[in-house]
Order: sequence, then structure tokens, then C-alpha cells
Amino acid sequence: MFALPDPDAPAPTRPDRPVLRVRSTAELLALVPVTLGFEPAESLVVVATAGSQPGFQTRVDLPEPRAAGAVADQVVDAVVHQGCTRVAVIAFSARPRTAEQVVLAVGERVRASGVEVLDLLRTDGSRYWSLLCTDPRCCPSIGTPYDPLATTLRAEAVLAGRTVAPDRAALAARYAAVSGAAVGPARAALRAAEADAVAVLGLRGTRQLRRPSIRAVSAAAPLGAVRVDALLDALLAAAGPGGPGWSGGPERVAAAVTDEHAATLSVWCSLQPVRDLAWARMTRADAARHLALWTTVSQRVLPPYERAVLGLTAFAAWLSGDGASAWCVLDRCAEVDRRYPMAALVADALHRCVSPDAWKPFPRALALEACGLPAADGGWSPRGSRRV
Repeated sequence: MFALPDPDAPAPTRPDRPVLRVRSTAELLALVPVTLGFEPAESLVVVATAGSQPGFQTRVDLPEPRAAGAVADQVVDAVVHQGCTRVAVIAFSARPRTAEQVVLAVGERVRASGVEVLDLLRTDGSRYWSLLCTDPRCCPSIGTPYDPLATTLRAEAVLAGRTVAPDRAALAARYAAVSGAAVGPARAALRAAEADAVAVLGLRGTRQLRRPSIRAVSAAAPLGAVRVDALLDALLAAAGPGGPGWSGGPERVAAAVTDEHAATLSVWCSLQPVRDLAWARMTRADAARHLALWTTVSQRVLPPYERAVLGLTAFAAWLSGDGASAWCVLDRCAEVDRRYPMAALVADALHRCVSPDAWKPFPRALALEACGLPAADGGWSPRGSRRV
């Protein structure tokens, strides 16, 4: 039902989005973990400081020097595609020689592409070295000490509600499958949600719900759409007013979403038309609230209902500009189903560095009609087919 926007189309400007301003090299280095969502280690990061997407960044695992050329080509493709005109190339590493060789190789390819290089930097997390500056007064050979946690930018990020995981593994753990003592309540809620759906739809058993025929999906979609739409209304309202700069926080959403809510969304969104209705609700301005909600559901979903939940979570992460989280969710989704189309679409957007600002939501009225619900002026009534 959905398609990616044209990656070559100019992305609209978003003056209403919160801005973190970089005032120094230390703040540039502090910006990276804030925008990634985790503290990078053994990573190569390229940050755009000018062009059509200032603040755009791409991260890859720091390669061995012999593989630097391939990584450099990948990075150059990304920055040129995004219309970057000036970038900083940074290695976060405890291996000085490897880091410097890779940064220099990437910097050379970036310059050859016509993109200006602001700086080539190496940092071990507490000191940084510029590979361009040779003046010992500002760039001593022992490195320049800095504390990323003490920068003004990091303080502004905290006030804006941005959190940074200690490493990528910790970030991925936010999207891990339910485990331990939480499994029992989640399984009980799932059984209740399945039993309710089976009874309401007049099915012969759970198997028909888990592997529905096309006819069963068409018959179930209207009721599922009503339930999911109303539940999302309630949960998003509980998360607080959305929009740019939303700072309700994942904790507030997690408190609102019960095991029963998560099970209901998991079961009904396994029906593609219902999933697409939930998908159509997401906008760039309100993506953070949706990410917080679907993250909470992803932490409680059980087999065989993970695919749709993880697809919606990954998309919300990409749409909110959190590519690192999107990759973590996609990694989990790949363990469930490597060929799930929605996950493949998000992965394609990430690989091609498509800007979330280019996303145009699918018309809600069409999503409702796909669920068998009448729509007039984008509205609908949960009572039968009466228009509103």
C-alpha cells in the first residue's frame, strides 16, 4: 500500500524542529552520540555541517585500513546523495593507527567528490586529535582533552528529552523480545486477545486467526480497524500532546500501555489492512510519540505476531530520524522473517539515506476504505457504516 518517496526530491524544511547548535569541536563530537542514540565505539562517522541536510550523519563500523576504500565509497555516495557540501570525518576508536589511516582515506575520497572537508578527527572519548591542523597551540600531539557530558550541547539534549545508551548493544536491548517474569502476563494477555478475536469473528479456532484466509482478513478488517483506531487514540492521548518537540517520554507511554493493550494491537495489526491503518496515522511531526508507543508494544509482543509490530516500530524509528534504533529493530525482525516487506522498505530507506522529511503519509481515508470502512472528509463512525 505504501511506497518510499523519491530520494532525489528536495526534502521540505522543518523550522519547527528542535535544533542543537554546535559551537566547538568538543560539541561536534558530543553531537554524534546524541543523534545516534548511543555512545559509538570503533566507529567511523561523517557529519554534514553544510548543504541541504545540515546535521545529517552516517555511521559504519570502523573497518580495517585495507577495507577503507570500500567504506569511503559508501560514505561518499551517502553525503553526495544528501546534498552535503561540507562534512567532518570522525573516528571513535582506541586504535590510533587504524583510525587515522581510515579517516585520511575517507577524507581523500570526500574531497575528490567535490565535498569540502571541515576536519578529520580521531577521538578516544576523552581526547581528540585533528589530522588537518598541525599547530601545537590548538592541536597538541597529546590530543585535546574534552568531556562530552559537560558540553552545553549535551545539556540541551537532555533538556530536549534525548537519551543516549552506553553502547549499541544497550540500544538494541530496548527492542529485545519479552523475557523473564514478563513472559507470563504477556502470554496470558495474548491468549485473552486471541480468544476475544476468535469469538467476535466467529472463527473455529486460533489457527484461523494466526493464518487467516483472504476472505477472513476482509471480514475481520473493519472490526479490527475500529478497535485499533480507538485504542491508538486513547494511548496517544495518554502520551500527552504530540507534535514537534514532544517530550512526554517513553516512560509515560510505557505506563499507559498494558499487556492487554499490547496484545490487542499485536493480534489485530497482524491483519495487513489494520496494520496499514496504524501506519497511516504516523506523521513526521508526531513520529516520536508513535515510536514510544510501538517500542513499548514491541517489548511485549509474542510469536507469531512480531512482524507487524516490529515493522511499525522500525518505521516509526526511521520517521523520527532515529536510524540507529530502526536498524536495531530490523535486526530483531530479521530473526523472525527476513523477507517481511515492511521491514525491507525501511531497510531500503536507511540504505539509500532517504530523508524522513520526504515522507508523505498515505491518505487516511484510503486506509480506512482498505479496511472496509466508509470515509468522508477523512472521518468515519465506529457505528456500522454511518458516515460522519
